[in-house]
Amino acid sequence: MKYRNPLVSIDHPTAHYGDPFVFRYQGSYYLYVSTPDGATNIRVYRSDDLVNWNYLGDAVKEPLLEAAYAPEIIYAYNRFYLITSPKGNGHYIYVGDLPEGPYIRLTDNINSMIDGSFFVGSDAKLHLLRADHAGIGLLDVDESGHLTNRRNLDTHLNAWTEGPSLFYRNGYYYLTYCGNHLLSKGYRIAYATSTRFDGEFVEGDNNPLLINTGEGYTRLGHNSVTLGPDLDGFYVIYHTMEQDTLGFLPRKFMVERLQFSGRLMHASVSSFEIEAPHRPYFETHVPMLSLKSVDKFLLTEEATESRFTLETSIKGIGASLIMGYIDSSHYHEIELAEHVLKITKHDGHGSFTSIVPCPFDFTHFHTIRLIADEKSELLIDNALIATLDKFNAGRIGFKGIGSYGYTAFTNHANGSSDAEYPCVLPGIIDARHGRNASEAIIDSVDEIYHRELTTTTYDYVTAHGGKFALFAYAHINKDVALTVNGQAITIKPTISEYNYLPYFLGYFDLATSGTLSIETLKGNFDFKYFTIDEVRPYKLKDLFIHDNGWLIPKGNHDSYLLEEELHSSHDVELEFVIDAIRPNDVFGLLLETREYSNEYPQARFPLLGYLVGFEGSLLVVDRLHYGRLRIYDRPTGIKDGEIHRIRATLSNGKIEVYLDGTLLIVTTISAPGHLGGGGLYASYGSAVRLRHPLKQG
Repeated sequence: MKYRNPLVSIDHPTAHYGDPFVFRYQGSYYLYVSTPDGATNIRVYRSDDLVNWNYLGDAVKEPLLEAAYAPEIIYAYNRFYLITSPKGNGHYIYVGDLPEGPYIRLTDNINSMIDGSFFVGSDAKLHLLRADHAGIGLLDVDESGHLTNRRNLDTHLNAWTEGPSLFYRNGYYYLTYCGNHLLSKGYRIAYATSTRFDGEFVEGDNNPLLINTGEGYTRLGHNSVTLGPDLDGFYVIYHTMEQDTLGFLPRKFMVERLQFSGRLMHASVSSFEIEAPHRPYFETHVPMLSLKSVDKFLLTEEATESRFTLETSIKGIGASLIMGYIDSSHYHEIELAEHVLKITKHDGHGSFTSIVPCPFDFTHFHTIRLIADEKSELLIDNALIATLDKFNAGRIGFKGIGSYGYTAFTNHANGSSDAEYPCVLPGIIDARHGRNASEAIIDSVDEIYHRELTTTTYDYVTAHGGKFALFAYAHINKDVALTVNGQAITIKPTISEYNYLPYFLGYFDLATSGTLSIETLKGNFDFKYFTIDEVRPYKLKDLFIHDNGWLIPKGNHDSYLLEEELHSSHDVELEFVIDAIRPNDVFGLLLETREYSNEYPQARFPLLGYLVGFEGSLLVVDRLHYGRLRIYDRPTGIKDGEIHRIRATLSNGKIEVYLDGTLLIVTTISAPGHLGGGGLYASYGSAVRLRHPLKQG
């Protein structure tokens, strides 16, 4: 089955779907969205496939809920909790017995700004993430809704940061967040990862995760993340907001499959037909009717392979979950006991039991998910409880007296089903995917997988055929010869202190769908991922004052000149005169620029790319990412009142900077490669004049 973004419910095709939150429970999905101005009800929708949504009614309705921002729910302390921020003025918490409600109010206003998002930890305790000017805040929540123990996570978008969402997958906690202003085309989603849920987060190298300021759907943000119907993939659900001549239109929502390679997480923005989420290999909502009674067991007819993911909803002290069943002497068992799980392997010679502490109360329903791979993970209500040894193939089922809800399994684990979904382009293709992906190993430096490329193929889909640019984030130490779809390429290594650099592989004509084939003919080509950009021109931006052939920065806002044509490498130069050297004046050349947007208040330097120029008399190289990060700098003896010339080159991760013909800076950047434009920048009121036109070599 295929589907196309954006999505709405067939029951409410013109309604508002801002800040979409999706919660998976017993095989169904529940969608909550922000309440528009004037309305006092929180709507809830249900789906079985993440694509088709039906309206269930109001989860709760009362006068103080007018314009309720970003409602979210979770299952904690043996009931459902709902949080929302009416009119963005603090939070209220509600409780209910079903995911769709009805909910009753538990607290008065507990403040804590907006965009509250719940997370249950391995201690079965509830936690709250929320928006903040300095990043994302994290607090503990008790059963009564009381907040304590605030700490600030070092995850921010250089200005107002909102819409947090936290989930666990295969050894890492992934935190997504967005900003800065929802009306800006530069509204975007970023992410960070950690091995603990409450700190030490590292921002993703490929941030932002989702952004588009050009053609198509823009203002992408405020997402949630959920496990897919196939039990193996994760999906990001976010909104988009467009405008016409009358103003902004109601927000719709988008659903994209996430891809993972260690700490690396990536997704593509799609608004064309792509593969819909698949079903699991086996599923039932009524195990008592669907499973077969065999002696003291209730079992599936179907058997798992040795790699599988199992999910079930279960309650009852003394009840057991069965896996790897061959016969009554050969199976694995997880028995629910008070405060512990008894995990037993029966191998025909005896029974071997280990005890795992468990803070969840199984006199109530809880969701167990077992991811069985080379190592296995046991999760309860999405919280990691234990890491276990490998399991055997066999039938699954239950033993003992208990209540059993939705039960399913798939013969995939930790993203192995990704091969069944074509890569969505433009986007990233990582070393964990494609032919020979099993050879990938994790890099201890950045914890992203890499592998030696011999030959690999990727199925892909795009909105339409056309020209695309291919970059590799790779390590090479000698000349490498490749073919990409039969086209021969030779790459020379860039000398660097970094192991991995971005290399441009060439331009390629791709059909709407097809296969990308890459083969190494000579040398060693060790890669982590490819970035594939569509070749499309930007709209010219020119915010300078023009005066007799010079460009003068404006006094009330930063000035940009961004060219239309995109390049895979850059050789740019210009002349300038500094009328007065002032330490806070910043100006210079822009390289590899993309995704510019400056319509509404947001972070300064609202684009992606690199700045090569001056801060006062200091020669600088900065990374721009809706913010500014120093890469390299060098003092100069530059004089004011004189004409100077600056030249910058960027190719295959190497930047060279010349001042008046003298090479002053040589540095390399270890980051994804992209198509981008050249340009000029000057901070507002800078005492500088730049010679126009810009020259691109």
